[in-house]
Amino acid sequence: MSVPLSPHTDGIHSVTAQCTLQVAIITDEMLSHSITLRLGGVSQYHFLSPLMPLFMRAVAQVLSIPPPGVVVFSIQEDNETPSLITGITPDMQILNVSLLVQDHEGEFLPSETLRELLYLNRTLLAALAQQRVLPFDDNVCLREPCPNYMLCVSALRFDSSAPFLASDTLLFRPILPVGGLRCRCPRGFAGEYCETEVDLCYTGPCGEHGFCQSHEGGFTCKCHEGYTGPHCEIALRSARCSSGLCKNGGVCVNLLVGGFHCECPPGAFESPHCTVTTRAFNGESFLTFRGLRQRFHFTLSLSFATRERNGLLLYNGRFNGKHDFIVLEVTDEQVQLTFSAGISF
Repeated sequence: MSVPLSPHTDGIHSVTAQCTLQVAIITDEMLSHSITLRLGGVSQYHFLSPLMPLFMRAVAQVLSIPPPGVVVFSIQEDNETPSLITGITPDMQILNVSLLVQDHEGEFLPSETLRELLYLNRTLLAALAQQRVLPFDDNVCLREPCPNYMLCVSALRFDSSAPFLASDTLLFRPILPVGGLRCRCPRGFAGEYCETEVDLCYTGPCGEHGFCQSHEGGFTCKCHEGYTGPHCEIALRSARCSSGLCKNGGVCVNLLVGGFHCECPPGAFESPHCTVTTRAFNGESFLTFRGLRQRFHFTLSLSFATRERNGLLLYNGRFNGKHDFIVLEVTDEQVQLTFSAGISF
């Protein structure tokens, strides 16, 4: 809502201004979908004008959503000991910015998804927002307080409202959330206390044209020759084009004799579905993916060739770069696997 303000005059000159009022009602559900980002080297005053609008547009661009879908509801200076946080010097000013995001359908992005997407795109976000985006504070669930197979998830809850924050052009009324956690039973586990692991292959999701391989929290269908699809439901020799058959911008073409063919764009795309299973790396290049969510057991395989004596093949760890992790690397021409299950308290 825009409100014109009455003109002021000194008898010779008159000045008019316009005030835009934006009100966001923050519910408990919205708090459960929110996260807190840490920005380094910026104060509340300088963030409000002009960095806050730039920051919100940057988040929207990284997530490919309309800018109004980004809601910032808290801006707090961080008083935690800087030495405990990766990448922070003792004299650095830290600002905690709490936000949530709505997608194109108006649904709130889950906090886990939002945290992961912004972490993977942290370098791009920092460049677009022209601010230093620090690693997440990932210590809430560090002690793994949830029993049995329950998953610990960082969550914010309402604490109190706060006084207005003001800059030359913006007046902001935040709420003060406090960090906490919640325990939930993830997919693939059941029982009153989440004490039982479920074999998700028990319903035969791959049908008669594939073999079901169960893994923590899900399953994978290994299709017989001539079949494809998430459930091996597509016969390559007789199926017709449908959405999602050709990956990475490939164009699906129906064949006269039955079946289909994917015309792949230029690049290292592989038949029959324009997928990518091989990549070459030079210098300091790397790929980032969403993290491995399995906590108890998983199977991972890869093939590689290199002339380098040393190099990193795989790293998976927490958002703050500390504590439990798994690393696969080449060290003095030898493959080395290193892992940590966390520290003792």
